[in-house]
Amino acid sequence: MVSTTDERRSSSRGGRRRRGTRGRRRRPEPAPRGRLTGGDVVRGVFRTFGELLFTAGLIMLFFAAYQVYGKQFETDREQTQLAQGLEEQWETPPGPDSEPLPGAANSRMYIPDLDMNWVVVNGVSQEDIRYSPGHYTDNAAAGQVGNYAVAGHRTPGIFWDLDLLADGDEIVVEDRENFYTYEVIESHTVTPDQVEVVDPDPFDPDNEDPTRTLLTLTTCAPKLNNTHRLIVHAELTDTRPKDEGMPESIADMAPENAGQE
Repeated sequence: MVSTTDERRSSSRGGRRRRGTRGRRRRPEPAPRGRLTGGDVVRGVFRTFGELLFTAGLIMLFFAAYQVYGKQFETDREQTQLAQGLEEQWETPPGPDSEPLPGAANSRMYIPDLDMNWVVVNGVSQEDIRYSPGHYTDNAAAGQVGNYAVAGHRTPGIFWDLDLLADGDEIVVEDRENFYTYEVIESHTVTPDQVEVVDPDPFDPDNEDPTRTLLTLTTCAPKLNNTHRLIVHAELTDTRPKDEGMPESIADMAPENAGQE
């Protein structure tokens, strides 16, 4: 026989269990994972493709910035080394049969209106003009009758602002003995196959016996492209021996700043 006290205890224990069960919060079961639909796959592909395009765009942007501005440091460094070598070369008497070596420094060019000057090297191959303007070695030398033609890349530190030159601006070329001052007489754009611009007389390509003393600069046009060539022609107006000092137009352009603004 169960006593009343035992019934109360049993009832009390049973009540506590029931209250405990009602007070406990049950965790929601995770929702079953549905299958990927065709739309999910397409959206994922487009999202991945967009991310790849964005990354590729950033890489191209950084590469273009380096091509335009990053090479300025390299150009300045190489120009400094070329300037030192040129000074040493001029201090050494030339041999009787000295031949210009490809890529070797041969002169210095100043453009006061651009506040720029460079060491010019022999040759116009991609390697020759990587960090310097290059002289077409089959053409006349600086100061000689004919066409002293020089090519340079359209990059900051070289011929980036060549399109800013105007008729009447001066270009000065320095060699071992003299300063030659040329005056710009014409600028124009041509296609790459119009090679007559570097002929001995670009204004009369059929003339094999030139009488004018000219200078021609060539570079790519427009900027960041090479579909055309920007051409600047200038004509000699003055020859000044170096023992008479630098021409007034470049008196404040120190040689050690070659290739720099």
